[in-house]
Amino acid sequence: MSNSVIQRELTALVQEKNYFHFLRHQRILITGATGLIGSMFIKLLILANETHDLDLKVIGHVRSHEKAKKILGEYLDNKSLTLVDGSLESIDVPCDYILHGAAPTQSKFFVEYPVETIRTSIYGTEAMLELGRRQKVKKLVYLSSMEQYGVPYESGQVMTEDRLGYLDHLNVRSSYSESKRLCECYCKSYVVEYGVPAVIARLAQTFGPGVPVSDNRVFMQFTKSALKHENIVLHTKGDSMSNYCYITDALTGILVLMKVGEAGEAYNVCHDEETRSIASIAHLVATHVSNDKSEVIFDIPNDVQGLGYAPTVHMFLSSKKLKSLGWQPKVSMAQAYVRLAEYIQEEGL
Repeated sequence: MSNSVIQRELTALVQEKNYFHFLRHQRILITGATGLIGSMFIKLLILANETHDLDLKVIGHVRSHEKAKKILGEYLDNKSLTLVDGSLESIDVPCDYILHGAAPTQSKFFVEYPVETIRTSIYGTEAMLELGRRQKVKKLVYLSSMEQYGVPYESGQVMTEDRLGYLDHLNVRSSYSESKRLCECYCKSYVVEYGVPAVIARLAQTFGPGVPVSDNRVFMQFTKSALKHENIVLHTKGDSMSNYCYITDALTGILVLMKVGEAGEAYNVCHDEETRSIASIAHLVATHVSNDKSEVIFDIPNDVQGLGYAPTVHMFLSSKKLKSLGWQPKVSMAQAYVRLAEYIQEEGL
């Protein structure tokens, strides 16, 4: 049986049927179907299909059927879902909408395999834009990242979609951010040259139920430590600002972009009233998840660089543009961590 926290979160979302009506009788292709957003989007669509009788078809692209089995579980038995594998270039299925989320996501991977990071992003995105062109899709949503902004030129800058910061493209850690920039440019180019209705979702750090418990990113480390009542250890000063989005808010953001996002435009997807420093998040988790049984400790190594952490960034993403389309984030950071902790406890630490 799938995790009850995931079920609860998605079931609540499905009640808001306005999000789903436009997908009636449609075929939706999702790449990166075993990633957090891809897998949760698939589960959400299947539940919405059952609840509202939408007659939609979901096609998920996976590299590993074993991983798909682990992550999608009983959803795989649903007749509205088909899985495809092979390279992204080899996909040729009829579809009306594409959510393109396939990409490396681990910092360590960007540093150790920068060539593969760039190659996967560019070729995969090109393949999906070409498919969108051939299939004359109604919308392609490309999952980009706030990392494409780089480091703002002024500390504390509010980043609207038309602003850009500095990226050192001779640092291999930038393989991820630069490839996101180029893929965004590719999307825009396909809009202008071929009329493919591509829309860009610039996601802030997205987390919540559905993240593999083995994930080692900061939000998981903090939560796992707090659940065990161990100290929360920071390996940097923790003064980078974290722009974040809870998984269900990210899913509704993507649905809004599929429905009414403007072709060739980029939209920040984040809870912009909840931006805070990594250190303050550590304290928030210690308070709300461990009930003050964990302490926040700083243990800063000499070679922080080699760990592939993103550079210290003081910026505030603005989601005003997405909100102008009628989207509203609902889950505060404290609520997000409490729900993540419930999910981890049920999965088993």
